[in-house]
Amino acid sequence: MQIAGRNEEQRYREVAMPEKKIYKGIVVSNQEIADGIMKMKLSAPEAAGEARPGQFANLYPAADSLILPRPISICDADGDDGTLTFVYAVVGAGTAEFAGYESGDTVRVSSPLGTGFLLPSPAGAESVPALGSLNAVLIGGGVGCAPMLFAAKELRSLGVSVTAVAGFRKEPFLIEELKDAGARVVVTTDMPTENAFLGTVVDCMEINEIRGDLYFSCGPRAMLSAVCSYLKRRGEDVQVSLEERMGCGYGACVGCVCDIKVKDAQGKETAVRKKVCKDGPVFLGSEVIW
Repeated sequence: MQIAGRNEEQRYREVAMPEKKIYKGIVVSNQEIADGIMKMKLSAPEAAGEARPGQFANLYPAADSLILPRPISICDADGDDGTLTFVYAVVGAGTAEFAGYESGDTVRVSSPLGTGFLLPSPAGAESVPALGSLNAVLIGGGVGCAPMLFAAKELRSLGVSVTAVAGFRKEPFLIEELKDAGARVVVTTDMPTENAFLGTVVDCMEINEIRGDLYFSCGPRAMLSAVCSYLKRRGEDVQVSLEERMGCGYGACVGCVCDIKVKDAQGKETAVRKKVCKDGPVFLGSEVIW
């Protein structure tokens, strides 16, 4: 299935940037799920109904001294009950404020932003195999496992088999949620941990011969680069969701650009600068200049 096989011009023309809106979210729950890692569920029906796997949303701190929003990947979205779930690391003043929110508190949240993952569609050419015969491999690192949960749920709803390779430094999280979504989960850690593979996600995939028809990944840049290099050696590609520092989160400040390889009409490869927040955050691994 050649979801990743389109030319660059078509890819960026095809996925329109959603219109930015700001909604009032109401905190349903907000709890620590690992050391320094929080999971917050918001009631935001309009935003929840628009969300797609791989997108992010801007959350706005209430403190006057914190001007910029915090872009956070959407971990889950439920259009039926109107909720969005975010998993975030407490690393600064903005996320420290979020960590103190309690049920019933309000927070401004943007509509879902970014292009998101390109998932297989039931409609397509006769040459596309039945979705039930496909296997997707989701590779997450740390809080990069968060968007993998949303992707796993959507892929399973399409009948696609899912294997999640979840990498952590020490303390895993979201494992039961991934299993509940119907994914086969393989955990890797940098430090000895019960029921986990000791090593990197790439080591785990290679030793355990984890293969798929589709690959999706989110996590630290070094991990994404290693995943892309490994799959390239096997002649495969992967959709990567880049974690870059953002300012506005909507393409105005040009604070999150990355270098992407494109081919012109003559097939000559050149490098162009793309905004992670607007043109991404999802790109093909083979496009990114690491």
